[in-house]
Amino acid sequence: MSRNVVHVVGTGTIGEPLIGLMTHFQKELGLDEITFHKHSVSDRPKVKALVNRGAKLVADADKMEAFKAAGMNPVLTHEEALEQASVVIDCTPRALR
Repeated sequence: MSRNVVHVVGTGTIGEPLIGLMTHFQKELGLDEITFHKHSVSDRPKVKALVNRGAKLVADADKMEAFKAAGMNPVLTHEEALEQASVVIDCTPRALR
């Protein structure tokens, strides 16, 4: 049985509210899991709020320890999250693509 996993890249102006909406309506949308990628070790309150709502933080492999040291615990690397995702939504600014 396949799982419906949405992975959102970016937590800015579009990404954060999108992740929030998806976590709020997760059952209604038929989503098994929502993951999100955070590029920089910043905005700790935002990240913690999204995690508390049920989304799962992922980070680049080389930044996992920095996130943990800042009190944020990524559950997967970004590559792992991309591999397991049914859908990937890129909410990064054009300059980062």
